[in-house]
Amino acid sequence: MEEFFFALIPITFILSFAGVLIFRPLTKRLGNVMEANALAKQQVVDDKLHHEHVKTLLETQNLKIQQLEQRIEFTESLLESRTPQRLVGGRARTELT
Repeated sequence: MEEFFFALIPITFILSFAGVLIFRPLTKRLGNVMEANALAKQQVVDDKLHHEHVKTLLETQNLKIQQLEQRIEFTESLLESRTPQRLVGGRARTELT
């Protein structure tokens, strides 16, 4: 019986060595694939955050442009309703025509 156990030692060693030789490259590739997938998912999340940030910036700029347009329209309406004036002798004088 002891001879059987002594025979199992080299067989176990050979099978373990063969298993490491076979499975090590496979597990390395599997690890690389899993890492690439994790990076791709992270990049997708980063892209979504970037798009949301750009969207927020564009909405803010759009609001500022709308406010500027309203101010320009108000200024133009004031200028149109104003009576024409001429400078005479260093003072503004309203034309009577």
